[in-house]
Amino acid sequence: MNPSSPDLKTWMTLGRVSNLPTVWTNTLAAALLASSAGALAPPSSLVWLLLLAALSLLYLAGMLLNDLLDADWDQQHHNPRPITLGLVSRQQVRLATALLLVLAAVALLGLSRLIEQPHWLLGSATLLVGCILGYNLLHKKYAHSVWLMGACRSTLYLTAAASLAMPPEPIWLCAILLGVYISGLTYLARQEHRNQLISRLPLLLMLSPLALAIYADNAWFWPVLLIWLGWLGWHYWRNLANPRQRKVRAFIGAGLAALPLFDALVLAVANQPLGSLLCVLVFFLLPHFQRWIKPT
Repeated sequence: MNPSSPDLKTWMTLGRVSNLPTVWTNTLAAALLASSAGALAPPSSLVWLLLLAALSLLYLAGMLLNDLLDADWDQQHHNPRPITLGLVSRQQVRLATALLLVLAAVALLGLSRLIEQPHWLLGSATLLVGCILGYNLLHKKYAHSVWLMGACRSTLYLTAAASLAMPPEPIWLCAILLGVYISGLTYLARQEHRNQLISRLPLLLMLSPLALAIYADNAWFWPVLLIWLGWLGWHYWRNLANPRQRKVRAFIGAGLAALPLFDALVLAVANQPLGSLLCVLVFFLLPHFQRWIKPT
């Protein structure tokens, strides 16, 4: 294939777009939880549109930057990513990343003009960009930089909530639990190319959403929790438990697919059953999307 004209699937693979719906469910859960906790009206249609656009663009920019900065490592370790396969040039990825960041900035500035407390939004979005850059620059050098990846999702939650007002206290807790889950999953991903499970501590970190059970006061929360535990437990047994049949990459994909279930749990706690049900439906669709575009 000619790298001068990469096709749509190449760009979608670079952007790992099979994970993009998890950004949308994160945004939905954080904004609805913030509106419930702060007794505020949910975001208007235009605010929703700009918020989803900005966070999606930042996610895609982070994914492209990841491939760009890891290109030499991918080449050395025979990781079949689009740049190493010659499907797209580094210059093309560099320009696309810059364009995505500019468009995200435009969306955020437009959004800041529509809300009453823009400083919270711009502050959390700036922190999100800093976490994205920090992780991509450091993750191949420092093992514990995985916490920066977790912080990316945490600050995404805070940014979505800040589209309404200062993020209320429940948002901070949910953002921390999500960040711990992602950090545990990212610890596992560091051994993906070796297909090894060096420690089970990352799996314990991935159980952080269990803390939400303390705040559950409705029946809908518990079936969602059982689906989440059953999904991760089944994939652990299938892909990690037996060293002879270990498939770390498959478990990571399953862990990413489970992210909408975290959002469903959050919305169940916030007594938002329709939003929670929507996140569950996204969860059921994600594995099919992952078969088309690799999530890692």
